[in-house]
Amino acid sequence: MSEILVIAPPQDRAVTLEEARQQLRLDARDEDLLLGAKLDAAQAELELQTGLRLCEQTLELQLEGWEDEVTVPVRPCTVAEIRFTAANGNMTVLPESDYVARRRNGFTRIRPASATSWPELGTDGLIQITLSAGFSDTAPDLQIARAAILVKVASMFENREGAPCLAFESLLGQLKCRWI
Repeated sequence: MSEILVIAPPQDRAVTLEEARQQLRLDARDEDLLLGAKLDAAQAELELQTGLRLCEQTLELQLEGWEDEVTVPVRPCTVAEIRFTAANGNMTVLPESDYVARRRNGFTRIRPASATSWPELGTDGLIQITLSAGFSDTAPDLQIARAAILVKVASMFENREGAPCLAFESLLGQLKCRWI
């Protein structure tokens, strides 16, 4: 069983209030609270449907035991550190030379380095993998995601009772295809 914890949440949204105001051609700031809620909802929906984390953040993947190959369920990400409870009961950092982390089919996969195996775990078997997740500001996929959020927010703002947003679904499909 695994669990993802947020250690350092994103500092910003993928799309700013100002960018959303420009998309909607709003001059006043009297609807910023509503607009912010819709930005958060659109970003959360996109992240949930694609498995992507748009903004830079620090996460921790917790495992109860070693797998032959650990597949990180968050994309994109890099491994910052792997800690585990050793057989002697102490929390130990696994040296980078003892594992290989590679991106394959959009997912980061971690396995023991050649001619090594995972170390023996203590009785609680806790493994903590610290991850740096999210896109850089210039990543092309982030630009697609930002466009999707903007069209979704515009649709949600203009159709407050709810209506399908085909442009959002189309851009979402593009992101899903790019990260298969």
